[in-house]
Amino acid sequence: MLEKIFKNLIGNAIVASGRAIKVHNLDLYAKNEFDITPEQYIVLNQIRDDENNTQNDLCKLLYKDKSNMTRILSVLEEKGYITKDTGKQGNIVKITDAGRRERDRITPVMDKARDNYLKNISQDDMYVCIKVLSQIQENLAPKKK
Repeated sequence: MLEKIFKNLIGNAIVASGRAIKVHNLDLYAKNEFDITPEQYIVLNQIRDDENNTQNDLCKLLYKDKSNMTRILSVLEEKGYITKDTGKQGNIVKITDAGRRERDRITPVMDKARDNYLKNISQDDMYVCIKVLSQIQENLAPKKK
């Protein structure tokens, strides 16, 4: 009985925390008049961290379906923040100088927001949280045949 309660609580807590962060970030982006959405920033940030990713790589890394990623990348490309080069393995996505500037403008605000989300949470608790969430992702990953 107690185990079932905990299973429900953790699922609800994950969803509620994700929604709270999303709402907070949307408000933060609006107040700061950023040119992109939080979801687009996450993609731009991943591209900046590894400029050898294909569009398919980004889908896998960020748990996005192909149509959603195509839409996000199209918007970022229209704004001049990324370019796509056709390679042997698919579209290689690269960040432009304008994309770097927008990312660099947003990053300090996001860093401060993350500090706020994580205040009063010990490093040990963060480690356990990451471990648990990583295990959930692994449990949900498609099984290789």
